[in-house]
Amino acid sequence: MSSADPPGRPAETTSAAPVGRAAARVGRIAAIATAVSYSAWLVEFVLPTGIDPGLSFVSELSAADAPFGALFRATDRVSGVLAIVCALAGLAWGSRGRWSRVLWLGLLLFGGATFADTILTMDCMVSADAVCAAKERAGELSAAHTAHSYSSSVSGTAGLVGAGALALHQRGSRAAGPVWALFATQLAAMAAVLVLLAIGGGQPVDGLGIAQRVQIGAVAAWLVAVGVLSGPWHQAPGPRHGA
Repeated sequence: MSSADPPGRPAETTSAAPVGRAAARVGRIAAIATAVSYSAWLVEFVLPTGIDPGLSFVSELSAADAPFGALFRATDRVSGVLAIVCALAGLAWGSRGRWSRVLWLGLLLFGGATFADTILTMDCMVSADAVCAAKERAGELSAAHTAHSYSSSVSGTAGLVGAGALALHQRGSRAAGPVWALFATQLAAMAAVLVLLAIGGGQPVDGLGIAQRVQIGAVAAWLVAVGVLSGPWHQAPGPRHGA
């Protein structure tokens, strides 16, 4: 220990503190940037996308034949990378509690699945193209198109788990109520999407687009909360345990 170190505090901990603060700052910025990028679908209201927001899957914006598909695939790719950056920063320098670890792992899975969505692209816009819908029902579209539903499901589930973990981590704090509301919104919207898919036999029906966009909006709000709240980034001294 050097003479400049506080009594009882290892020099390596003192020297690592600025690195930890910088990494946490990067992670928090990445979380908010992810939310912005993940909300790029909002520009559909000013672009001639050719799909009905109340009916369509959001993923149709990124379909291979979508007029602005390359744009939306790029923003999703950025979202995936930024989410992974945030998750890795959190795992390394964020809170060490049980639920914070679930949060960071959920965010990591969310980022990976969101990035996978940009590789497993839908072949065509199902809600706007009757031929596309018929081919999907007949199983005549590509394996990537079929796999896209799985990667999207993983992404949505990871976001829900992450929101629940954040709410549990923040329990007892002033932010607990709003964070639980975000979790409840995600859960309700996801349930609505599943019900509407069941009604439509896996095909888009009226209201599906609204439910899915509410879900995605709640995911973006969760990402903002991860970046804004200090709790997930507070690294208490001592071993890695606790809630």
